[in-house]
Amino acid sequence: MVKQLLKYVSVPVLLLSAGIATFLTMVHSWNYELMAMGIFLFTAVYILILERSIPLKPTWKSSRQETIIDTKHLLSTAVFDALGKTFAVWIILSIHSWYAPNIEVWKGLSFIFVFVIANIIGELLPYVYHRISHIGKANYVASLFLWKVHSIHHLPVSLNWFKTNWMHPINMFLNTILKYGVLMLLGFSEEIIFSVGVMHVVIAYLSHANIDARTWLLDYVIVTPKIHQFHHSRNIAEAKNFGNILPFWDMVFGTFYNRKGQVEEVGVVEATYTYPDKNTFLKQWTFPFYARKNCCLSKEMTINKNQK
Repeated sequence: MVKQLLKYVSVPVLLLSAGIATFLTMVHSWNYELMAMGIFLFTAVYILILERSIPLKPTWKSSRQETIIDTKHLLSTAVFDALGKTFAVWIILSIHSWYAPNIEVWKGLSFIFVFVIANIIGELLPYVYHRISHIGKANYVASLFLWKVHSIHHLPVSLNWFKTNWMHPINMFLNTILKYGVLMLLGFSEEIIFSVGVMHVVIAYLSHANIDARTWLLDYVIVTPKIHQFHHSRNIAEAKNFGNILPFWDMVFGTFYNRKGQVEEVGVVEATYTYPDKNTFLKQWTFPFYARKNCCLSKEMTINKNQK
């Protein structure tokens, strides 16, 4: 009975808890950095408990060997996400000192409305970048490079909280500057950017969680575990959903996918190139810089090749 209830309330409770913590932080002027870390830790513990209580697929639990590589990615994410954000903010502030638009329109609108608009705007360029990263055309250097960078995130053949951290530093940097750079240059307040950042972290980890959650209408509002599992699918027809936090732009541009049932297999589709082994951390980091004649093909390229 308790497990059945958890399937329905687990996601709303997490979102509500993060929302209340964010609201209290702004009302009482608490330290943003410390509260962001606190919300992250709460989200981590909460999801890890749910993955043991209501797992979608018990086989997706990390083995002892997988835990080692998961931990390496977790530590690298902690370090390089911070460095990437610092570098991105430095670039943004440098641009801002040269070009500082005077945008007052946001000040006359309600916080909730501006928060929604900021999330939608902030998701646009990361959506475009994410979608381009999945093209990976072998005859286009930039396209192929972006897929090789992003493919590290798709190497795992299972999904859980730890797999969120399988992200190349270049991928983290580009996501940061494309999202928060736009929001800063468009004049959104510090409170709005903090709230958007909290939502990004919570949903990013939630979307990769191995939990059997009944999200229904939420699938069309945020990127839920079910929606993002299809993005990682080895079935080309359902490997869509390029939004990181919201499915809004997927629905606008026709790349949204949902169906009844669970995803069958996740991971990359092997083609003319063997991707780095999922247990070789350093090779995964250097993978985008390999100078090989026959390189990897993305999921889209694989299906196109098979149709010829």
